[in-house]
Amino acid sequence: MASYERMSTMRTMVRLPLPWAAFALACSVLAGEAADDLKVQATGLRLVAPAVSADESVRAFNWSTADWSSGTTVALLVSRPGGGLVQFDANGSSLAKFADDKGTDLLAKPASDPAAADGGKRKLVPAGFSLFPRVSQDGKFCAVELRGPALPARGASRLRLEGVIAMLCASRKAEFVQKDVALRNSSRITAANVELSICEAGKPETGVEPLGLTLRSYKELHEVAEIRFYKPDGTEIKSRRTGTSTLGVLGALTVDWSFSLAEKVDAATVKVFLWADLQKKQVPFALDIDVGSF
Repeated sequence: MASYERMSTMRTMVRLPLPWAAFALACSVLAGEAADDLKVQATGLRLVAPAVSADESVRAFNWSTADWSSGTTVALLVSRPGGGLVQFDANGSSLAKFADDKGTDLLAKPASDPAAADGGKRKLVPAGFSLFPRVSQDGKFCAVELRGPALPARGASRLRLEGVIAMLCASRKAEFVQKDVALRNSSRITAANVELSICEAGKPETGVEPLGLTLRSYKELHEVAEIRFYKPDGTEIKSRRTGTSTLGVLGALTVDWSFSLAEKVDAATVKVFLWADLQKKQVPFALDIDVGSF
């Protein structure tokens, strides 16, 4: 019988001025000065002309799924001097304006949309904030991209961005320990109000580890900082998180965290670390990106 206890603790040339082709390495900054305040700045710019060939391999910037759409992309860097950034909050973030100095709405779908010819298959990246933000290990920075499907007008030299960035922030963790967890399908792990069930336990399809498993929840796991596995003697089993998926259908949510373990064991002590002081912080931003200044 498992027991648990709580312990505190972006092919064709774009007809625009040359500076547009460059990656922007600086721009306007916003937001306060205290250690816990959020600051937002632009750190990159990418323009991708619509593809004119079915062969996507010759389209500009096609090396990653993040670049599989034409349009305008700006890279933003969110910083917090005191650290504590945990996760970008897409639901709490919003974009009010993304335009050039000629009045072009970069969020508007172009009247001539090459993607319509293939049923929209090329439109793999939605407008707005990217799906894959990245937080630095020290918790002081978060990189997120912002995309619009339209390109700036010929002769444009400046972009204007307005919106709100939201981040989940925390600095303290609480540790929950559950002993004698059978590492097999249907086993359950409880940590405060977090309920997890094990599924897909067995030899992973990829990697060299002998054991893999997925921890499933039916709610968001924003408050979970990390999960570790230990042998009965207290020695930690080396593990790595190999994937995360979130699926929402008709109001029902399923969140999966997948792990690979370096040792195959039948049971383990599982330690779940929850953020004890998780809070949402928001900051409005208004950035003028003068491309000609780079």
